[in-house]
Amino acid sequence: MRAMSKRVIGIFTTGEGHKSIAEAIKDGLGSDYKSEIFFDEEPLAKIYLPFYQYFPKLFKVPFKLSSYGDSLNTQHKIFQLRYQKKIEGFFQKHRPDLLLSTYFMYNSNLERLQDLTQTPFINAVADPSTPHPVTIANKAKINLTFDKTLEKYCKETYPNAKYQSTGWFVRSKFEEEYDLRKVRKKLGLDQDKLTFLIASGSEGTAIIMKVLPILIFSQQPIQVIVACGSNQALYSSTRALQKIIERSENTGSLIPLKFTPKIHHYMQAADLVIGKAGPNMLFESIATQTPFFAITHISGQEDGNLDIIRKYNLGYVEENILKAQKLLKKIIERPEELNRFKDDVSKMKTYNQQSKEKLLQIVAELI
Repeated sequence: MRAMSKRVIGIFTTGEGHKSIAEAIKDGLGSDYKSEIFFDEEPLAKIYLPFYQYFPKLFKVPFKLSSYGDSLNTQHKIFQLRYQKKIEGFFQKHRPDLLLSTYFMYNSNLERLQDLTQTPFINAVADPSTPHPVTIANKAKINLTFDKTLEKYCKETYPNAKYQSTGWFVRSKFEEEYDLRKVRKKLGLDQDKLTFLIASGSEGTAIIMKVLPILIFSQQPIQVIVACGSNQALYSSTRALQKIIERSENTGSLIPLKFTPKIHHYMQAADLVIGKAGPNMLFESIATQTPFFAITHISGQEDGNLDIIRKYNLGYVEENILKAQKLLKKIIERPEELNRFKDDVSKMKTYNQQSKEKLLQIVAELI
């Protein structure tokens, strides 16, 4: 009977951006395969949260210290012990024909399973430019990389590992076609105002709020949406500011937004997305054909994301708050400035859309 059923792909993931990549990969596999998801919420990831929200520049220190040989070996041993029973239990239950990881902590166990069962293992490198060495799976059949530049970067660490550049995996709902005015009307937004989306990520980061003053006190009528993610304090403070603005004579509007699965509609409605240069946020914005303004990033891990924005002309990079405010003022006064990104943003969207087709080819060859 198994020969008549669909081949099973085991997708191994965790929370935050890793989950988004896994969902995009599942979208790409579509009905051709049966996808089974291994999901484990990693408590250690909470250590990352203060860096993410308040001290992104300080993350460079632990990033560098944990990137060397002895440290990498120790990390792999810890991860293997931590997840071995859970992953083996998942494998026994679902008997996948292929293993696909979006999270580095599972890779040592998946490499081991590949050796024991001859089940091919694919690793999706979850950073598009400057990943931590631990995220590369030396023994995987293939490491999926964003582009040839990342492939070259990874080879400096593991020259004998196998790589294939695919583009970035973006969830299908971000790639759908849309009518700007209809989307704004559906969301209850003004259809004609210049619209900014300040996107803080799923957990929310307070650093991006430093650009708010230049936006909400603009003389031009604009609307500013603040996606607060799961950060209740950020939402509450933005909501309080919204009430003050509504009682003033300001012609602009401020719209605080709690965590929503419809964030793609707000990206579609925006003329510019402003936020931390995380890869999913960046490429999801590009998938809606909206340019991106990076005003912060996680040092070390996301350094290369800023280079991607510059190299491919996807938007702006300015982490100095005073300079960022000055640049935003210029954009408000001359919105046509945003048109210079249109063609390159469209090219990047098209490049990333190929990732799912490339993945299907890779999977078909392996199983």
